[in-house]
Order: sequence, then structure tokens, then C-alpha cells
Amino acid sequence: MTWPHRGPDVRDQWTTVRGRVVHSLTIGGTEGTGETSSAGGPLVVVVPGLGLPSYTLPTARALAARGLDCVVLDLPGFGSSQPRPTRPNIHAAGLMAARWVEAEASGRPVVVVGHSTGAQAALTAGLALSAHRRGLAVVLAGPTFAPEQRRLHRLARATPFAYRHDPPSELNPAELYRGRTGVVAMLHSGLRDAPEKRIAHLPVPVTLTAGAHDSFAPVEWLDLLARSARSAPRVRTSLLDGSHNNLFTHPEQVGALVALAAEDAACGDDDPRSSTSGG
Repeated sequence: MTWPHRGPDVRDQWTTVRGRVVHSLTIGGTEGTGETSSAGGPLVVVVPGLGLPSYTLPTARALAARGLDCVVLDLPGFGSSQPRPTRPNIHAAGLMAARWVEAEASGRPVVVVGHSTGAQAALTAGLALSAHRRGLAVVLAGPTFAPEQRRLHRLARATPFAYRHDPPSELNPAELYRGRTGVVAMLHSGLRDAPEKRIAHLPVPVTLTAGAHDSFAPVEWLDLLARSARSAPRVRTSLLDGSHNNLFTHPEQVGALVALAAEDAACGDDDPRSSTSGG
């Protein structure tokens, strides 16, 4: 049975990266490389939370409508029945995302967008790519986990409030079933991470965003990450509508913000540092 939100405009791609086959999803005529609607222009690469790619498709559609090429990476691989290209771990997923970009987006500006635990993986990818790539920007959407939430009992208290505006229908049951124990492994790897320490070494423009009602990413946590991003030439923070999974519920708002990051990537990393915030 096809998940109702995955329409005929969604296409599967399979890319061999260092001997591993990476599955990805694209919308309409957008591609990772080759003959694209905006070949040579910015490419948006989405790393989903907990390895569940389908809920990010509304934002991918919003980006395609803006003329941006967008690829949703199925990492660590819960979006298909094929062997997983990497372990269910935020850093393994992030490194594979970086390798995919190296293989598929040579010479193009790239925005790596990560959501939830995918934001932690996107930070790993950004750090790996920034050592030898210009024209790169990173978007951390609904980033997990604030220091006070790095214990399961504290995380459990925040969880009911994080999804207060998110319908259960946004999740693809097939991905949840294939993920099962892998989702738990992704969660535990995220809980062991300290993004506020790692982001200090990210030397590219970074955007920090969350839904206004996302208890996983309160304003204080976004502010801490923004202050910690000392090496970034540009830091943008923005509160949008919705709660944790607003890539599904408010894709146009998220897409508009990612489009600004695409401009950052297209300009390279020489802009003077600035910080803006909005609601």
C-alpha cells in the first residue's frame, strides 16, 4: 500500500557511494545531478529526523515550487526494503550524507538541511564538507537535544508538547516498521551528542529554526546554538509556526527560510557575520 502523502511526483533514486547504495527521494523534475531544472544552481539536501524521510516531502515540494532542486536522503535507510547504507547513528548518517554530496553535487552550491536528529547528522555533514568546499550552508531545523533533555525521563516529559500540532498521519507506517530498533538507536546516538560544542567549529553560514510550539527546540536552545556558532560567517535564527514536525505542517514557511540559506550558499562563505531572528 502506498503512503497517501507520497504521490506520483515523488521519484526514487539510487546512488552508489563508496560501494554503498544510497536511496533518495526527489520531487518532480529535480535531480541530484545531471540535467536538472536549475543545473549548477543550489541543491538542497535534506537529512530527515530518526531516519524517516517521507514526512519531509511537503517541504521538498515547497522548495521545488520555488525552483530549487531538492533531494531527501534516506539515511540510514528506513525508507526502502534494500540493505541500509550506514549504521543507525547520527554521525554515520551525517558522514554518508557528506559523501553523497561529494559524489553527486560537485561544483554546485549546497544547503544541507537537517531536522530533529537529522539536524545533528547535518551538523556532522557540514563539518565534514566545510574542510574542502565553498558554497555551503547548513540549516538545523528543530535541532535536538538541549542539554536538559539528554536523559530519557526528561525527554519523555517534553515529548507530548513537542508534537502538539502534528497529526499522526504525517508518519509513514512502513518506514516506522522497517526502522523499529534502528529508530531507537538513532535516538540514543543523538542523546550522546553535544551540538553546542561541535557547532563552534562550523565555518559556513548556519540557519537555526524551529516551530514556535516545539518543546524539543525551545528559544533558549536555539540561542545557545547561535552563540556557540563562533566560526560561522552568518547565523540566522527564526521561529516559525507549528511544533516539532513543521516541515510537514508548514512547508511553505520552512521552504522560504531554506531559500534564504540557498542564497547564502550561492554567495559562498565570505559574507560578514550577522544574526537575524524572526517569528
